[in-house]
Amino acid sequence: MPQLPYVTLNVFTTQPLTSGNPLAVVTIPPNTTISKTQEHLIAREFGYSETIFIYPSSSLRPEQQNEGYTKIAIWTVAQEIPFAGHPTVGAGWVLGEEKKEGEILIPAGRLKYEKDVNGRVRIDTPHKVTLWGRTVSKQRIGEVIGLPYEAFGNDEEKVFENSTVGVAHAKDVFVKAGDEDGWDVNGIPVVSIVDGMTFALVEVKSVSVLQALKVGRKDVVLDMVNDLGAVIPPGGRSFIGVYCYTILEEDVRDGKGTVKVRSRMFFRGDGEDPATGSAACALGSYLGIVKGSAAAGDKGVGEWEFEVTQGVEMGRRSDIGVRVLLDEVDGEGRRGVRKVYLEGEAVKVMEGVLTV
Repeated sequence: MPQLPYVTLNVFTTQPLTSGNPLAVVTIPPNTTISKTQEHLIAREFGYSETIFIYPSSSLRPEQQNEGYTKIAIWTVAQEIPFAGHPTVGAGWVLGEEKKEGEILIPAGRLKYEKDVNGRVRIDTPHKVTLWGRTVSKQRIGEVIGLPYEAFGNDEEKVFENSTVGVAHAKDVFVKAGDEDGWDVNGIPVVSIVDGMTFALVEVKSVSVLQALKVGRKDVVLDMVNDLGAVIPPGGRSFIGVYCYTILEEDVRDGKGTVKVRSRMFFRGDGEDPATGSAACALGSYLGIVKGSAAAGDKGVGEWEFEVTQGVEMGRRSDIGVRVLLDEVDGEGRRGVRKVYLEGEAVKVMEGVLTV
């Protein structure tokens, strides 16, 4: 029976057991083969938000084996996904124990990792930033998560940040002409960082509102087809979460913007994630483009750094770094995303051997 070594990590922290997002990292030895069904069963057994599988070079096609990258698979308890933040940071942390920099192959593409002498990992992430041509109504968001209207006098204006200008401007710098039939400047923008990983970006008024949020009901979720008009091919699956955030500080100096953010991420109706690197990348890309485009008045701001703190309300504080580099402004005052870097630390919690 195959024996598979594994470790578990807490990612986006250096404190084991009390903070960060748990991750299981399973190594597939050479000359060992497991099926996608077995990957899924192992992910369900761990029960973490994600489990990854690191494959040996022998699993690659012959023409790929000399290219020097490592293939990994990323699973939630429900499905395999093309990209996720804390699994790729965790993979970089484990691989960086032997090789301080290298490349990882995931379904969304190839990414580079670097691990510094202090154990901090930087991921040059794959990205295909897409702002959907429909916004989601605040009422619909309220159906999906526990918006605390009653705690704020049933006044919607005390719950949501008044980001109408930002949302209206986002259409101008993001959405192609003819794609905005469902665009409402009073709605919530929805961004994919890569195909298949999508987030509604809900800006709320304050940390107090974040703290008052509650998970919703199981399977009461946003739907890519009904809410966004997506076309999902037969057998295809896509992930969409609700990423709630508030901006704590913002500064622009010497052509560089820095933003501090507190956030929470809700998924599956009744689930909350202590750290969501892919959502932080989506948020950083969205804010970077909206704030850094010429029409926003910040012609010189092509670099943005985000310090994102998530998971506090769960008792699992996670510290996520995102750095976004933008293209130069084009003739219409638009910017695209050139690079998205995801940064974080990790700490080992357990190790052992799986028998399958």
